Amino acid sequence: MSLIEAVTIPKWGMTMTEGKITQWMIGEGGAVARGQEILEIETTKVTNVLEAASSGTLRRIVLNEGTTAPVGALAGVIADESATQEEIDAFIQSYADRLGSGEDGEAGSPAARSVAVEGGSVNLLEAGEAGEDVVLFLHGFGGDLTTWLFNQPALAEKMRTIAVDLPGHGASSPVAGGDILAKIVSSVEEAIGPLAPGKIHLVAHSFGGAVAAAMAARQPSRVGSLTLIAPIGLSKQMNRDFLVDFVAAERRRPLLGVLERLFADPSKITNDMVEGTLRFKRLEGVPEALGAIAETIADENGQLQSIGKTLAELSCPITLIWGEQDQIVPVPQDNEIPANVEIRKIQGVGHMPQMEAAAAVNDAINSNINQRH
Repeated sequence: MSLIEAVTIPKWGMTMTEGKITQWMIGEGGAVARGQEILEIETTKVTNVLEAASSGTLRRIVLNEGTTAPVGALAGVIADESATQEEIDAFIQSYADRLGSGEDGEAGSPAARSVAVEGGSVNLLEAGEAGEDVVLFLHGFGGDLTTWLFNQPALAEKMRTIAVDLPGHGASSPVAGGDILAKIVSSVEEAIGPLAPGKIHLVAHSFGGAVAAAMAARQPSRVGSLTLIAPIGLSKQMNRDFLVDFVAAERRRPLLGVLERLFADPSKITNDMVEGTLRFKRLEGVPEALGAIAETIADENGQLQSIGKTLAELSCPITLIWGEQDQIVPVPQDNEIPANVEIRKIQGVGHMPQMEAAAAVNDAINSNINQRH
């Protein structure tokens, strides 16, 4: 029996509906190995590569470079040499019929929603199987819940997941005055409280790591695991210029220059990512909130938060994930990492491993969640 496999527009992110083919990394007739990068696709957030799900030959390119198509659309066909042209034609037609009937696309995609909390609201996106235990995603400074577009769908295949816009970010209300970090923690806890009656598996990036550590310190018995991606709070070193420049950037070109520092490969950044960040930064109260949050992260002498003692006192599994080319928060020294914490370093990756090395990060998150003490 002939092997025929589809190469389709993937669903990266719970709300993604389409993608643009920017580059085929192999031509028709080329040999393909399972796991090989074969196709570059641009979403509204970032450009990423698609890996082949099977080995064979790229027998047909259906969608050419420059084409925008809905999630699930057939982009190409991988098949073995025994597959006839007639079989491949029939396979392609079956995909066209299926898309025409509306079987794929945005129907049934979860939508973000706003939850009222004291002093405002928190925007969140839920996805996954019903259950008491929840994976909670907390993004970093200047980000939003779409930071997890390559991670939440993968985790949602097995568990309930919630990604939030931290207060002062995305579509959540800005915060002001007093202890900003404590206010953010309280708002997140209030928003997810009714939605997460069981254990919470915290997955947090950068500034979100300080939020996660504070949540774990306040309710250690509720935390099932802690996966921190380049978190602040483990050393004094940090590129404070990133914070200052991000807050100050009011136009596209300077903001692009700031965002490029997040990635080892700056070409992953899309125009929509820059424009979306600019729109968010122009919302009422957001510049002030970002400035206040930046001041809680670092000053001219380095980082101000410290999470090492909190992590050392937790009994749940804890994993750190760090890109070795991180230009924002450098990989901490061994003596700055508590003994009960595992660290995974990823080569060729910057401050955004969850986007630049999503498969490795998802594997690390799953492994940490599934640990038993």
